[in-house]
Amino acid sequence: MKIFIVGLGLIGASYAEGLKEKGHRVYGYDQDKTTMAKAKVQNIIEKDTSINDIETADLVIIALYPEATIAFLKAHQHRFNRSQTLSDVCGIKTWLLTEIERFLPAQLNYTSHHPMAGKETPGFDAKDKTLFKDANFLIVKTAKTHKRDLERLEHIANDLNFGQISLLTPQKHDALIAYTSQLTHVMASSLILSSKDDDAIKATGNSFRDLTRIAKIHPPLWSELFLNNKTPLLQAISQFKQALSEIESLLERDDEAGLKQFLKNAKKRRESYD
Repeated sequence: MKIFIVGLGLIGASYAEGLKEKGHRVYGYDQDKTTMAKAKVQNIIEKDTSINDIETADLVIIALYPEATIAFLKAHQHRFNRSQTLSDVCGIKTWLLTEIERFLPAQLNYTSHHPMAGKETPGFDAKDKTLFKDANFLIVKTAKTHKRDLERLEHIANDLNFGQISLLTPQKHDALIAYTSQLTHVMASSLILSSKDDDAIKATGNSFRDLTRIAKIHPPLWSELFLNNKTPLLQAISQFKQALSEIESLLERDDEAGLKQFLKNAKKRRESYD
């Protein structure tokens, strides 16, 4: 397949490196000239790549922030054609796809997806072709989805060694992501700020470090994701507060039996995810 990747940050560059090794012709674009030079020198994109190659690609993957994804599609929609699969890797879908459907020409095909993998460190130099091994791969259908799009996305998911591939609606995707991804970042950030005691660092162990690892967050990206998925995220926060209030109440009442049951239930549910 001829694949064109827009944005050679962590995800885009990791895709490019992994897919190039699988024999795909990978072309790419990044607004940063240094990044483009590195990608060519390291042979993760074709050395003669140019923005014009987007016109003949089978699959175009936009690996940018949500608002930048929309801006790119608007600026370059004249380059796309009906035989292509257009996609993105954004972490929110309902807002994004609603915006895209406002202007994208009717004859074009668009199917979104979301690789459930990442790092705290952004940028090209953080790329890792093994990043996606056994990770979840979420495909989000739109009114512009063609059967060919699903086949192409499943193809690259397998080539990048993803694990489970799931097909979701935009609304279902955003509800799940609000809980499994966005809420966890909210919790990590809140936990790290919940104590002002500078001596806390002397008492940290693996549990604290594991729980707060993702507080090393990239603020511009996550602010955008939080705000554009605000309703599902607020619902997830509300549900978490209810669970926290429950264990708080058990402690206040010295309810040992209730506390044991609460922890037993949590343990059982977590084990079901393994």
